[in-house]
Amino acid sequence: MFLNETRHAINVEDASCDAQRPCSTCVRSHSYAVAHAPAGVELPPHPECTFDEVSESPPVETTETPKSRFERLENELESLLREKDRALNTFASDQSQPQMQHHPFASSSNAHTPNLVHSNGFNFDGIPGFANGNGNGIPTNGISNMYPNYTSSKPQNGTNGMDYTQFPNASGLDNLAGVASLLGNAPLSEAHIDSVSAGLNQDTSMSGGFQSNGSNLDIVFASWPVNLPSREVTRHLVEAYFAFHLHAVRLFHGPSFLASLDLHPTDPRFPWSAILHAMCAIGSLYVASIPPTPAPPPEYPAHEVFGARLRTLQRRPDSFAEQQAKFAKEQAEIALDLGHHKFQCVQVTVMLTWFYWCHGRWSEAFLSAAQGLRVAVPCGLNVCPPFHTIAETLRPPAIIPPAKTVMEDEVRRNTFWLAYAMERQMGTGNGWALSLDDQDICQLLPLRGDQFEQGILVYPSERQWSHDRDLLTTHKDEQIDSFILYVKATIILSRVKSFNLRFKGKHYVGDASVVSPNNSPASADQQEIFDIKDAPAFQELDKMINAFRTSFPAHLKSPIIGQSVDPYLYTASLIPHLGLILLNEPHARPGEATCVHADRILRAARAIVDLMYNIASTSYDVSLLGLHSIMCWFMSGRVLIRFLKAAMQANSDAQIPQLQAEIVFIRSMLMKAAERITLAQRYQRMLDEYLFNSTGQTFADSLPISRFSTECTISLEEDSTSTMVPDTSRATDVFMQYRAPPIPARPTRR
Repeated sequence: MFLNETRHAINVEDASCDAQRPCSTCVRSHSYAVAHAPAGVELPPHPECTFDEVSESPPVETTETPKSRFERLENELESLLREKDRALNTFASDQSQPQMQHHPFASSSNAHTPNLVHSNGFNFDGIPGFANGNGNGIPTNGISNMYPNYTSSKPQNGTNGMDYTQFPNASGLDNLAGVASLLGNAPLSEAHIDSVSAGLNQDTSMSGGFQSNGSNLDIVFASWPVNLPSREVTRHLVEAYFAFHLHAVRLFHGPSFLASLDLHPTDPRFPWSAILHAMCAIGSLYVASIPPTPAPPPEYPAHEVFGARLRTLQRRPDSFAEQQAKFAKEQAEIALDLGHHKFQCVQVTVMLTWFYWCHGRWSEAFLSAAQGLRVAVPCGLNVCPPFHTIAETLRPPAIIPPAKTVMEDEVRRNTFWLAYAMERQMGTGNGWALSLDDQDICQLLPLRGDQFEQGILVYPSERQWSHDRDLLTTHKDEQIDSFILYVKATIILSRVKSFNLRFKGKHYVGDASVVSPNNSPASADQQEIFDIKDAPAFQELDKMINAFRTSFPAHLKSPIIGQSVDPYLYTASLIPHLGLILLNEPHARPGEATCVHADRILRAARAIVDLMYNIASTSYDVSLLGLHSIMCWFMSGRVLIRFLKAAMQANSDAQIPQLQAEIVFIRSMLMKAAERITLAQRYQRMLDEYLFNSTGQTFADSLPISRFSTECTISLEEDSTSTMVPDTSRATDVFMQYRAPPIPARPTRR
């Protein structure tokens, strides 16, 4: 021990060595130790030299060139993908077995299971997670256990069932650009393979760590966008969005978008994260595993416009859907400030408008709808060549580059019409000016759904323009489907709204289109009745609405065939009746037997009820119809309540039972839609309040309605009274109603 310690100390301190074995230093150390060893200490006869093993040849440092490194990474990635495909094929053969019982989304209740029997028009064949050839467009991989009526299909070999034909061919170096930017100088283990156990953990976090049951091997990307749920959860919600949302297959090209979702997150063709946030917010409405956004409490005012007041009073954290919508809005605002993703911002705004309106957040929906339509104007979406300004301007007609493909061009056109329809439909519920005049729109109508999916080029000469004179009464056989009728019906609403808004101003300046040839409201002191139905503009609108109702092609006459429902055609069938109500209701007097306007709105309201009876006879989930259909139901109920009030004042025992039954049925349909759509609950409560204010406690107590209180139990700001129900007892407007004196109340029978 003494010799070893001495030798090690000397070897460490001495920097020179003759490389002998033993070296001269160790020999001197051994001699010194022997000469000075204490008595009784035994030393080895020869020095034991410690030295390092030196390799025969020095190591050669090799530097890997970028090209060779890319090729090596490409080979390793291809081997990993081949291994994953083999695992997918192995598990695909076992799809018939109940392996999805452990899926995190499998614990759904029947109360949230939509019984969808009609496709929304999107062809899901060949898309992973969707059944092949079932004709309904229902996801069967991520959502199959929530909707057990649907079966899953095997993914296609090689491409995993995806259509990558829309992506241009690129070299291996280009394909690995995202991998290289992700890895940098780090080892390949950063993009690693996680093994998936046979039983999935149902408590997996939504923000990450989600494990797929579709294969044993799953690639985990460290560059996944922040604030999005995990890759598998995001794809599941996106698939739910395309399967159940009304506008999904028109706002995006489904196969192309789902294929781009499989790209690396750093790939420029990967979907913008703001779009994915908005899709997750809407898609969460259709899955039972994500808790829904809490509905407003019963004591909250149903007419409240500013939804932020409710969230302030509830003092609760944002739901998953609200968080995703907030992330989408924040990213869209930042992108608009920087001038990035300009067209995608319009798409996000359309989705957020629907989301806000769906949850009864009217102020946010109104602002979002206006923003979407205004942003679409500088993007050049409201016009189409050659209809541009003739003036010389410093700015180009559009701030976005021209579309490169037919598909891209039609997606832009569909996005504009959806933004237009959303803003016009919301505008029917208020008296505020619209965001874009119809005369500033010179755009082609959308393509047929099948032509849009296939990317078929149809020349303008074979299509209709938005400013065609016979647009609403003439339909080209080769260019008409339910979505095109839906857009045309929305144009009717726009014209009715513009007439009501601009009537007084035009009459003031003596516009001949709004002046009745028989009488005028200027003679107010003579107690004459101003009859607006003789005004040329009113008659033109009335004829146009009736002509549109009867002009539907034979194959589009009925929106319900068997158990299948076409949501766009159903809404297009409701809108003409709503247009007649909006046009005639300000001038209707239900208590007058000779009132033409009252007869028209009663017929229109009952026509809406008939369409409600038709859809109630099916197993279709009415929450999938869209939001404007719910608004049409509510307006029909308001009209019937007016007639119920008149019938009760007249003690008409023949009319009261029928009106009561129709109102109760409308209310039940609104409650059914309210299981998923908060807007339906708001309309149902507004209908209840209108019923109570119109008929009193007598009839209200006969319904299964919660008791009303004229005093709000929630303390709001002082200016909140401006958002309550307007006072209907105000003086009659001579320009908007008959000026006949009110009918005295009849004595009640004893």
